[in-house]
Amino acid sequence: MYGLVSEGDPFKVFTRRGSVGDALVIRFECKEGMGVLGIRKGGRTEPSPAVAYEEEDIDPASLRAGRFVHVLPSGQRQSYALSRISSDVAGRLPSDRWVELKPHTEYGFRYLVAPEADLDGTTASIQVSIEDQPATVVVPPAPARVATQPVREPTIPVREPTLPNREATAPLPSVAEAALRMLSRDQAVDHLKAEMHKVHQLQQRVLELEESL
Repeated sequence: MYGLVSEGDPFKVFTRRGSVGDALVIRFECKEGMGVLGIRKGGRTEPSPAVAYEEEDIDPASLRAGRFVHVLPSGQRQSYALSRISSDVAGRLPSDRWVELKPHTEYGFRYLVAPEADLDGTTASIQVSIEDQPATVVVPPAPARVATQPVREPTIPVREPTLPNREATAPLPSVAEAALRMLSRDQAVDHLKAEMHKVHQLQQRVLELEESL
């Protein structure tokens, strides 16, 4: 069951869907230090730090609100949020194999994420996009038909008065749109990053409060 931590990996965390319903199974193994799976589940007490651990029948919402805590040999704790395991990701987890959650750091906050390539439905989504392309290939004959129909040429003057009508009836931009248009692309990106940083600060504060409970 265990023994999957390769050389250089301090820990590994895996998850998959259970055999019944939407319940998930998660397990971890630590090469350095120990780990703790912190989730809220009815009748469950938080387990003690362990080198290897596995738990099943986990509700996806409980897992998303939980965290994996890596307890270093020095006693220091590093918390990895599981909030990136959304309901969509949980629904695409396979039930016949484990998916390794990869550590990811963003704006100083640590997460465990499921690689897109390891989720079910990835291949299907590619096939759909490929199948959609032949449908667009059928479109080119349409211009040929227009070119062979000189009857449509007199319709050109009819389209001319529609341009000022559209401009006259176009809704005035809102104050927010006008303000955004005044920003350059780089300024808009900086503004978005600042807002995301505030959100991450609040999320980290929540995690710290949960760890102190």
